[in-house]
Amino acid sequence: MGARHTRLAAALAAAWEAEVVSARRMTALAERISDARVRARLMVLAAFCRAHASRLLARLAALGRGPLPVPPENIELDPDTLLELRREGAFARASAARYETTAELARQQADLSSAWVCELNRTEEQDRSRELLSLAEGALGPVVHGDAPASAAPGDS
Repeated sequence: MGARHTRLAAALAAAWEAEVVSARRMTALAERISDARVRARLMVLAAFCRAHASRLLARLAALGRGPLPVPPENIELDPDTLLELRREGAFARASAARYETTAELARQQADLSSAWVCELNRTEEQDRSRELLSLAEGALGPVVHGDAPASAAPGDS
């Protein structure tokens, strides 16, 4: 495997680690939320991160790379849930940009499968970023601060 392939593998491995950490962060954030709908949505976003990690691991295996060091189980979160949601939203936006760069690198190396995985993950990271920032700025604010009505109808959010 040449230096260019090594660079691609390193980028995929870094993305894999980031997705594993994001999945853990999203799960930890979900455990803080009392609103079942918001908690469920955060768990779905965590599942997307795990799916991204799985795709990346498959590409790394196809490139003959792995096993990868596993990030620590314990993830430290700020006590301010809204701040953490904003941080994770910004991180998802940055991840989307990194996926775009990695997809281009994969295309340069004629690795269309890796490019496809990166483009798919990029699109989903953009969506995750928008959703997290929306939760932090609008829908979740009252839930976290305790201002939400206790008997809000499902269509009220």
